[in-house]
Amino acid sequence: MTISNIRVADIQENQTVELLLLVRRKNLARSRNGKDYLNLKLGDRSGELAAFLWDDAERAGALFKEGDCVHIKGRSQLFNGSLQLTLNFIELWQGEIDPRNFLPHTDKHIPTLERELCQIIVDIQDPWLKRLAEAFFVKDQEFARAFALAPAAKAMHHAWLGGLLEHTLGVARLALKVTPLYPQINLDLVLTGALLHDIGKVYELTYERNLDYSTPGRLLGHVMIGVRMLQEKAATLKGFPASTLMLLEHLILSHHGEYEYGSPKRPKTQEAILLNFIDDIDAKITSVNTLMGAAKNSDIEWSDYHRLFGRVFYLGSQTPFSEPASNALPNPSSEPPLLF
Repeated sequence: MTISNIRVADIQENQTVELLLLVRRKNLARSRNGKDYLNLKLGDRSGELAAFLWDDAERAGALFKEGDCVHIKGRSQLFNGSLQLTLNFIELWQGEIDPRNFLPHTDKHIPTLERELCQIIVDIQDPWLKRLAEAFFVKDQEFARAFALAPAAKAMHHAWLGGLLEHTLGVARLALKVTPLYPQINLDLVLTGALLHDIGKVYELTYERNLDYSTPGRLLGHVMIGVRMLQEKAATLKGFPASTLMLLEHLILSHHGEYEYGSPKRPKTQEAILLNFIDDIDAKITSVNTLMGAAKNSDIEWSDYHRLFGRVFYLGSQTPFSEPASNALPNPSSEPPLLF
């Protein structure tokens, strides 16, 4: 038997499998008869399954930890209506892994998104802002590769590989649409802020095997990390205007809008106000769209509860609006005229 490339989502009942999966959760438990067993949650980018190892559980469990990739053999079965795996073999995988096999990722074409971002940089008119953007996304290839792979969040929005690039372009597109409506606002400054506002997320999050926060991410957060990255890159551009750098620092420091949302400063320029709102629009619309997409194949009218918004969302009636409902309101033309 060889390791297959079947996805978790494709596993059927009573199927023998041999796979590489990511350990999402690991717990050494004890059955009612006092026997130790491993209670696991294993997954790849398509989904996850509960899995159980009943033999030699303590020894096997000591060989790997949560977040590790493991080589498993077992058989699928239904239990209480849910598919699960009963394992007869599990070991730590020592070979290389591609995080794209285990983590959700954008359905967009990354090279196309990268080309669009580079074209936005080409169109920036301010020479200092263009040089700064090029220093990050054109000349720093290591950063550019990491940026294209990084998620934009652990859970709330664009929480998938490539999500940071996708979100950044979403904000930049909004800047291109909205800023011309307000001629007094500096478009180049807003565009550069849109491109750089979340650069710290490249190092705030870990995304090699699972989506989580790095130690710098937990201690500093992406806003502080991003400001440091901006300062370091600007320092490589001899003569970069201090006033321009200060305005860009403010854009990053204030893009969350309010203190309670993790913003060290509140927006105090028109460019910062605009960036805060278009960043919020792209994040929230994508978050709700993801929630709705999870229920698109069901026949329900309302989504699950969304913790960020504190509400459920209407998914749309399954009955076309053109068809009169049984409890439709009376035709106004059939009502007697009002007397005043």
